[in-house]
Amino acid sequence: MAHVPESLKKYVCVHCSVTHAGTPIHLDGGEHSFEPPESCGACGGSEFVPASEWIHHHK
Repeated sequence: MAHVPESLKKYVCVHCSVTHAGTPIHLDGGEHSFEPPESCGACGGSEFVPASEWIHHHK
């Protein structure tokens, strides 16, 4: 069976709009889920929106 690469989940900081790669969390079966970082590396903010929902996000 061929390996299918997982898609990386991205998160956008609500305060400064910097995009971050999600932190991979290992699941059973070799799969991963992704969580936003604890804080933004650019501004220190702690509120993130999945990049796929950014266009629909309103402050």
